[in-house]
Amino acid sequence: MDKVPLDDEPAVNFQTATLEIAKDPESIDELTTAKLDTEDSSKTTEQVPSIKDISYFPFKNVDVHTFFTDRKEVVERAINDCQEFLKDVSSNDIVGSWLLTEISLWDTEKERLVLLTSTYLYSVKYDFISLKILEYSKIPLANLDTVVIGELIYPISSLAPRLNGLAEVMSYVINCAVRQEWSSLTTCSNLTQFEPRKRHMLGTRLMWNKGHPLSLSKKWNPFAKNIPWLTYASHPLFWHKGSEMDKTKFDVEAMHAAILSLLPEECNMVTGPIIVENYCGIGALVHNKNALGFFKVRGKVSF
Repeated sequence: MDKVPLDDEPAVNFQTATLEIAKDPESIDELTTAKLDTEDSSKTTEQVPSIKDISYFPFKNVDVHTFFTDRKEVVERAINDCQEFLKDVSSNDIVGSWLLTEISLWDTEKERLVLLTSTYLYSVKYDFISLKILEYSKIPLANLDTVVIGELIYPISSLAPRLNGLAEVMSYVINCAVRQEWSSLTTCSNLTQFEPRKRHMLGTRLMWNKGHPLSLSKKWNPFAKNIPWLTYASHPLFWHKGSEMDKTKFDVEAMHAAILSLLPEECNMVTGPIIVENYCGIGALVHNKNALGFFKVRGKVSF
C-alpha cells in the first residue's frame, strides 16, 4: 500500500462539520456479545487438535487430477475388491473404510486403503492402475495398547524441515524458469523464503509395542518389517474436495473417531505431537516430493 504524506492532502473545511454520538444500548450489547462469542470460540478451537485449524495448506500445489484415486468410483471399486479378497471380511462387519496416507518409519508417504472392522484393522496396498491388491497387513484391535493423535513433527535436531524449505524454494524457482515468469523470482530474494518447513499435518499413530523401544536392528534398517505401530495422515485429496461427504473418506480424523469406540479398555488414548524420527531425510524428501508412494499419471507414463 502506498503511503501519502499528510502535507500533500487537500485542505478540508471543518467549520460546518457536526459531531454526533449515537447511544444505542442494544447495538452495543450486540457487539459485546459477538466479541465474547468470538473469543470463546477461538479458545475452544485451540483446545481441540484439528487439521482444519492449521493455517498452512498442505499439498496446495498438487494437481489432484493426476491421482488415479481422483477418478470417479475408483476408490469404491477398490474397497469392494478388498472385501472380496479378504474372505473373513463381510460388508456387514465393516465399520468404516478410508483412503489415507501411511507414513513409514523412514518418513516415506504411501497411499493405503484402510478397512476397519469390529475386531481388525486392514491396511491394504492397492494398485489403482491395474486395479488389484498388491499386499496387506492385518492388525487385531485387541493388541493395540496406545493410540496417539496430534500434529506430525520432526525431532529438534532433524535436518528434514530445513531441507523441505530449501526444496520448496528451488522447486518454485525451477517452475518460474520453465514458465518464464521472471518477475515472480523477486519474491525469493528474501532469505525468509528459505526458512524450515514443518509438515503442518495432523496424524494418528496406532501402537502395539507395549511401551518397549524399537530394536536397533529394525530402527536403522530401511527394509525392516513388522514395525509395532502404524502412522496415518489424511490423503492429499482431502484438501481438494468440496463437500464434507467427499472429504470424509480421505480424512484421518474420521478414521480416528471411528476406532476409538472399538479399542480395548486398557488402551491408552493420548493427544499430543507425533514425532517422525527423520534426521537427515534426503531419501524421504525425494520420495515424498515426487509422490512416489501414490499412483499417479506422470507425463507419458503412470506408476
